Amino acid sequence: MPLKKTIRAAIQSCQDGFWKILPGSDPAIFSERPYELHLEFTNLCNADCVFCPYSQQNRPHAFMTDEIFAKSLSDFVAVGGGPVDITPVVGDALIHPKALEWVRRLRATPQVDRIAMTTNGILLAREGIDAVLDAGFSRINISTAGFEEAMYRRIYRNAMYRKVRDNIYALYEANALRADPVQLVLAIRADKPLEQVLADPDFAPLRTHNPAISFNYTYANSGGLIKDLPPGMVFEPPYPGPKRKPCFQIYAGLVVRSNGDVQVCGCESAVNADEALVVGHILESSLAEIWQGERLQALRQSFGTPSLNSNCQACDMYYAPVDFHSPKARERASVSRRRQAGEIVRRRGAMTEEWLLD
Repeated sequence: MPLKKTIRAAIQSCQDGFWKILPGSDPAIFSERPYELHLEFTNLCNADCVFCPYSQQNRPHAFMTDEIFAKSLSDFVAVGGGPVDITPVVGDALIHPKALEWVRRLRATPQVDRIAMTTNGILLAREGIDAVLDAGFSRINISTAGFEEAMYRRIYRNAMYRKVRDNIYALYEANALRADPVQLVLAIRADKPLEQVLADPDFAPLRTHNPAISFNYTYANSGGLIKDLPPGMVFEPPYPGPKRKPCFQIYAGLVVRSNGDVQVCGCESAVNADEALVVGHILESSLAEIWQGERLQALRQSFGTPSLNSNCQACDMYYAPVDFHSPKARERASVSRRRQAGEIVRRRGAMTEEWLLD
């Protein structure tokens, strides 16, 4: 193991031991109810990004039905609700014709806390920029290659650069006029350094908005589905050592796929992990029953054993061992326990991490 990772692991071990001796943690709540819900409105996409296994998925394209959406929301409310993310495992939520209608319905539900979405931005203006900003999102991540057309074509492999660029301009300009602006994040996936991306002329109109930026320095190979990346983009190194502790993803929440299958883990590495990560169907069981069901319990118990499924074994970027005692976990546990007791907990302010619903 490289020295830097060895030092990091040692520091993490010390921190874990420190947090465990402090009172106030509540590990049990993470097994009693899902903290968050992910809704995959569709697994269809209008881009073909080099870093995404979209073109390698073996699932047929599907659009979530009203019945699946309504059952998912009702079940989540029944266990106390919480934050919702409508980012598909692969695909773009805005392709679904009812995407904004359903977001408005989520926002009108008291038990739904923050609502997040990652989109490639191609369809941001289909119903109007104001309609997107008024729908009820807490955070919108706009995934783009940056602000140079040739690079966009290389990485996102479509001809919609100028439309995306103009949609981003319009989104930031309209958001700046709002009394209660939506949190916007530019999620940049480029094949050149960030400083060069920010120096591109097309980025200049955004400087006045001082946009929050998340820049990918490494990329997942999605369990081997992605074989190559363009020069300037590199894969995340393999996870060092065996995965002895369960991944935090399987204690965070559930993903309701567009066809109603329910899986744990919404990262793109799970795109074809049907047998490994699908733990139920929303029209056959409640979210509570699925969360506490035998299939999910068996998956959690398989970490650290030879029976761990090949998808989780091969995950190179998104695995992180669960820690029930850290400050973030304690905060989540406290909020989750309050929701379980029937309290409506809605938080305001910026979400601190791009991919976490906190």
